[in-house]
Amino acid sequence: MRLISRYILREFLVAFGYCLLAFVVLRLVFEMFDTLREFLAYGTPPTVIAQYYLLTLPGAVAVSTPVSVFFGLLFALVTMSKNSELIAMRAAGQSLPRACVATVLACVAVAAGVFSLNELLVPASNERAGEMHERERLLRKVEKGKMDATALTVIKNLTYVNHRERRTWRFGSFNPKTLSGEDVIIEWQPAGQPELSVHARFAYWVYDHWLFQKVRVIRYTTGATGNAGVPQEYFETWEPPGLNDLPEDMELFQKKEPDFMTLPQLKRYLVLHPKEELAEIRFNLHRRFAYPWTCVVACLIAIPLGAGTGRRSPLVGVAMALTLFATFLFINYFTATFGKTGKLDAVLAAWLANGIFTLFAVLMIWRAR
Repeated sequence: MRLISRYILREFLVAFGYCLLAFVVLRLVFEMFDTLREFLAYGTPPTVIAQYYLLTLPGAVAVSTPVSVFFGLLFALVTMSKNSELIAMRAAGQSLPRACVATVLACVAVAAGVFSLNELLVPASNERAGEMHERERLLRKVEKGKMDATALTVIKNLTYVNHRERRTWRFGSFNPKTLSGEDVIIEWQPAGQPELSVHARFAYWVYDHWLFQKVRVIRYTTGATGNAGVPQEYFETWEPPGLNDLPEDMELFQKKEPDFMTLPQLKRYLVLHPKEELAEIRFNLHRRFAYPWTCVVACLIAIPLGAGTGRRSPLVGVAMALTLFATFLFINYFTATFGKTGKLDAVLAAWLANGIFTLFAVLMIWRAR
């Protein structure tokens, strides 16, 4: 690596670190404005409040990274331009795009880090933070006698449909912690008509299969209506072979926030709902890959903007940077809106803004070389 490349990379990393810290702190402050008053009103212990904000930290880092790359590199290059270092570099025959190759590769590594963060930490931490916030709200209702304490741990009226085997589950209540349910009804409809129905008082997931207690099994015959004249069997315990619908699929089948899902869960969600219009899930699936590339786009745009400030007023450069940044956010917002509602193809909606600004940045770098 050339000396000038190492110097630009070092200046960028220092500025990027300061920008990232500033934007993360700013985002946490905004989060406190939204939720801290509620926590204090609920009487939430300080340790729980601190844990909540720590859980929001990975998401704040992931969201703040692209804008930190943009302003960090812009600040580093503007400072070098102001000190005439870029002029000296060009006078020595050094090409700016070539000198910034190491910085671009560093931004690719940052993008890979954002992708890993969004996949490994952000969904779980966001979900836990949401659960904590909701739990504190429900605890106050329980204390005031407005809600039963069991509502804190169970899902009421859970429904799960196995489209492939045409099987429908209905739980009166389902506990995702113990993988058990009460008042369970399972119906098989392989040809569109009821063939088998199971009514169980209790259901438990035991290692790799379901165990039922206090069971009534109804086997429907052709032309039968209701339960009259239909053979019924009663069991104290019942373990049907081959009934291995996964509890995590049942919980995932519920309308879950895409921000709380990993890539495998997003893909699994689409498999579980093949007959539904799931434009938002499809958009978020492709957005999970497109979002980290925004770090590289921000780097490519910042290079010509930062390098060109020496030939014009600094205020012009700042105005151009803010205008481009606002334009990117504007295009990204509208493509995301159309992508989530299904009015625009999910792949196009996720990648359009990145594609436009990548081409624009490459053109600007070629002109500035």
